[in-house]
Amino acid sequence: MRTTPPPSLPTPERILLVCLRYLGDSLLLRPAILRLHRTFPNAQIDVLVTGGTACALEGCEGLGAVWEWPKHSPMGAGLLMARLALANYDWAVDFTGNDRSALAVICTHARHRIAYERPKLSKVSLRRIAYTFRPPHRKKKPHTVVQRLELLEACGIPAGAIAFGLAPLPEAATWARTQIAPSPPLLVAHLTSRDMQKAIPAPLARQVSQQALERGWQIAVTCGSAPAERQHIAACTENLPTENIRIFDNLDWHRLVAVISLADKYWGADTAPAHIAAALGKKMLIHFGPSRSDHWHPLHADGAFDDRKCACLKNKSVTCAANTPGDCMQSLSPNAVLAWLNRNYTGPI
Repeated sequence: MRTTPPPSLPTPERILLVCLRYLGDSLLLRPAILRLHRTFPNAQIDVLVTGGTACALEGCEGLGAVWEWPKHSPMGAGLLMARLALANYDWAVDFTGNDRSALAVICTHARHRIAYERPKLSKVSLRRIAYTFRPPHRKKKPHTVVQRLELLEACGIPAGAIAFGLAPLPEAATWARTQIAPSPPLLVAHLTSRDMQKAIPAPLARQVSQQALERGWQIAVTCGSAPAERQHIAACTENLPTENIRIFDNLDWHRLVAVISLADKYWGADTAPAHIAAALGKKMLIHFGPSRSDHWHPLHADGAFDDRKCACLKNKSVTCAANTPGDCMQSLSPNAVLAWLNRNYTGPI
């Protein structure tokens, strides 16, 4: 296998990008799509993502077809593999790096099948045979977006500014403006997470929200539809005055983007809504506990972040109780959050 860039890859007519992860990961594909489109404006750029995450890519300039890996359907996955085999891709770029994504890449029969070199693969891993070009990672891996762009650069794609091209759909933007007053200034807070261990503790959320309201902010609280998330939001807003608080649970992707687009500031943990706020260039504060800030922190100048250095990252296993904020999140300081809220601070807290 090659470990250095090929001397010259022919201009591709059809490219497939593979990212079989979560919703926020699909959103972070947008810079790679835009970079490829600006380099090869006549090429068709398709993506393969996890089922239910394609919404994060809608409206992305240069995007062609979106394939979704079906969840819990071996028959559907087999049909997808057959369709990929007939798609005649010139390049297949794997941003996932597991055996499922390697299988998808193999099925494309693309002439150039590209992924980072992964050390210590098992002898039976499909990743040993899936790729024709495997450049090495940096010794210390950078932000996820940068990793993906550097993989493209190893293929000869010119470097450039990082852009997401994210904006709310007009109908969603109109709806959001009917839900949120144009003044006072708006803090959007996403206080929960899919696994809840990243969630902001309820006492902290109440303290910050109370003082933010007293200082003239209005607050839009967003969360998912899971019972644990709704219960947590009820605890976070308990006994707070309701006239300047709106709770939005179970918004679809486009309305969530539209609500965040109206924010003067965004506050929350490392979740998909935080990546939306970062892609929109919002002034924001993200708390990192059981996830890596070096891979997921905001890339823009107005992004502040707080790294809890969770023990779970070293142990590579979750040691905190389920359905409740992790131990690392319990030590968050309301004073630090309020200081950020009332000044234009960026960088680590």
